[in-house]
Amino acid sequence: MKNTFQYLTLLAGLSAGVLMADTAAPATEAQPPAVTVQAAPVVTDYLNKATFLTGKPIEDAQYYIYLYSASWCPPCRALMPSVVKIYPEMKANKVEIILISCDSNDAEAKKYVEHYNAGFPGLHAGSAAARNLPSNKDIRAIPTAIFVDAQGNFIKSGNGRLILDWKNICKPQQ
Repeated sequence: MKNTFQYLTLLAGLSAGVLMADTAAPATEAQPPAVTVQAAPVVTDYLNKATFLTGKPIEDAQYYIYLYSASWCPPCRALMPSVVKIYPEMKANKVEIILISCDSNDAEAKKYVEHYNAGFPGLHAGSAAARNLPSNKDIRAIPTAIFVDAQGNFIKSGNGRLILDWKNICKPQQ
């Protein structure tokens, strides 16, 4: 039936002196383009590619805290002993700190972390690894803490002293 209709349409067009487009074919609805849904970035995917100045992150962290700090910053130095003291409990509860040093170079950043015997991994703020961390934000002051979950979803950020309230912000499973 379709071929007969196309033939008659062609004949009608030729007799009219006009070649008509094939209008006999049933119209098909345009299919929407396929949508690719990408999984949320996983922080460990980024961290596995990073070269750390110090330490190595725990593999199964549920939360990450990016702590911007520097050796030349008095509030950062005042906060660091408290952070170092609570870090073992944080780590046991699958909360990892990633120190992002704002020192002028890698050597100063490494020296800063080692001075406090921090034990947590450190990156230089100027490194691609630090800049590409999921949900990392531009900061305006140090110390600054940025909380994200393991999928890289932003939770909260603010003054570095927020890190002392990690249990209420991260709510780790105990």
